[in-house]
This record gives sequence, C-alpha cells and structure tokens, in this order.
Amino acid sequence: MKKTKVYKKLCLVLGLGIALSGVFVQGASITKTLKAVYSNIAISYNGQIKKLSAEPFTVKGTTYIPLRAIGEIIGADVRWANNTIYIDNQNTSSTYTNEQISAINYENALLKQQLEIANKNLAALAGTGTDGMNLTIDAVDNTLSKLKSTYKDKYDVDWEYDLEIAAGGLSLTVAYDSRYDEADFDNMNGEQRKQFIKGIVADIAAVHKEVEIKGILKNSSNDVERAAFRYTKSGSYEYNETTSFSFGDFEKELGKKYKVINCIGFSIPISYIELEERDGKLTFVLITELMPSGTTDDYRDSWNSLTGENKKDLEDFIKEIKGDIVHQYSSYNEIVGAIRDDSTGNTLATYSKSDKLYLNSVNTN
Repeated sequence: MKKTKVYKKLCLVLGLGIALSGVFVQGASITKTLKAVYSNIAISYNGQIKKLSAEPFTVKGTTYIPLRAIGEIIGADVRWANNTIYIDNQNTSSTYTNEQISAINYENALLKQQLEIANKNLAALAGTGTDGMNLTIDAVDNTLSKLKSTYKDKYDVDWEYDLEIAAGGLSLTVAYDSRYDEADFDNMNGEQRKQFIKGIVADIAAVHKEVEIKGILKNSSNDVERAAFRYTKSGSYEYNETTSFSFGDFEKELGKKYKVINCIGFSIPISYIELEERDGKLTFVLITELMPSGTTDDYRDSWNSLTGENKKDLEDFIKEIKGDIVHQYSSYNEIVGAIRDDSTGNTLATYSKSDKLYLNSVNTN
C-alpha cells in the first residue's frame, strides 16, 4: 500500500485504567485483586477487525485494553522500564488502501483530461481572428445542432456530423455507417456527394462569416476517408474523392449516373461503361444496344439518320462523361471514348482527345 506521511501525536486516553498483562494493577505501594470478565471484545481499526495478542476485559463495568497489543496494531512501541510506560510512535505515516489510491488516481486523470480540453479550446479561440467569425463554443454547438436537424437523413442516409473549432477556422466531419447505409450511400454518385457537402458548408459559412472550413467525408464503421473538402474565406469550394477507385469501382459510379442516351431523338439504354488503360492512354466505352434485347425495337435506321443537331447533343453528352473521368483520373495525358453496339458488335462512334465525335453507320441488313 502507498503511504502518505501525515505526522500525528499518539494520544491514548484511558478513562479508568490500562492493563499491560494479567489481571493485576500495580500502584506504588498497593496491590489489589480484581475480578475480570472476558466477553470476546472486538477491536476495529480503520474499518477492520483486529486480533489482539492479549484479550481486553471488563472490571466492574470498566473495559481495560492491553496497551502493548494496541501499540502493535497502530505501529507504536510500548515498553515498561523503571516503573514507567514508554510509548514511541514508530510509524509516523498514515496509509491508503489500493482502492483509495485507485480512486484518487482516477480523479486526477479526469481533472487532467478536463484541463487539456479547456486549454485546447482556449488555444483555438485565441486564434479565431475577427469578431465577425462568431467562433464561440456555444455558437458552433448551435450550428452543429442545426446541421443534424436539417441534413439528418438526406438521400436516406443516417448521417453523422461533428463540427469543431480549429486554428483560424472550423473542422467538419461528415460520416455514414456502411453497416446500415452502404446501399443508399452507393446510390449517390460523386456529383451528388459533392453538391451535398457544398450545401452543408455554405450553411455553415452563412453563420460563421469569413472563416475557412475544412473537413472529410468518411465511413464511420471502418474510419475510411471517402473525400476531403475545403471552403475558403472567399467562398471557393474544393471537393475531392480520396478513396482510390479501381476501374471496376468507378465504372459502377458512372453506371449510376449515366443509364440512357436520350438526347438524339430516341432513347437507347447504356448497359454499362467500360474503362481500359493501354500504353498510358485511357479509353472509355459506352456499351449500348440499337436492338435492345427482350424487345422488338430496332434503332439502326434511326442511328444512321442522326442530324447535325443530334450529333452535337450527343457530343456534349459524351464530353460530360469524359469530364467526370478526367476529374477522377487526371494523371492521364490522353483520354478518348467510343460507343459500341452490343447487339451487333459494331463501333457506333469514336470520341477523340480533342473532344470531337465521329459517327459510324451501321448495317441494317
């Protein structure tokens, strides 16, 4: 047990008498015989029952306690010499139990933690800049409460939010739990996620003016970061998906956003979008069907009759798809595209590095 020194004076006040041993009390010149009654008297010291080396007893209603036995319990040395009782307190320190020490250490740890949090908040507030930022703990907590209420289940995802004061600005964390919301989260494409976060940071900036907001979008179940974003004091917005998408993953993302070609006077489905890298060049291919399976539809003649306006609208549509791919895979110097008819195997169109669309006619026999 750990001992804390607390110096004391040992005071033993015995109302009627003290016996060192036996049943005789010796005075200077008188000897008396006394009748002692032993009744299993217990001694409790610091909440614990102690066994004495000599048993206490009662004489005529007065209880006598062996002084030497008491001294053994409290760590005092009791001696008899020259007709004098000597008491020396050898143990001058009080003791704490392990439980008491643990409780004290726990309280100290809590106080230390609270102090660290207070110092952190104080340091953050010290660097918040102008008064117009409205960066007080109460103001930020109020903003966080409004975010949770306004954007609680947007896109059917049970979002989690955390907003904290950072040096000179705010730090925002937006999270979802893939154990429960993976399907709904995956139903969002990258652009929807980008605009979703943009709306949140714009609401924050409307309350906390001229403040920079940085943050992440993450999966709380595995702590994987999915995107990083930044909203500057001037109002510019940056958003970047930080998860490293494989071609297969990004093909799924494109497939969610682009499901049909309907800008050419008729509609044909996009079965999927294929990505392929070869010799440093990235090619994306839209797989469609001019004769959709399971139907009697045949759009081969319609394809061969596309007008200049139809071609321009289709070119803009392909350019939009390329823009999404460039945003994700900006390291490629050359990104080109094509449209392939899965029902005939023909390449219907090619899309050049310079964003020009070239149409091919198909055999209608």
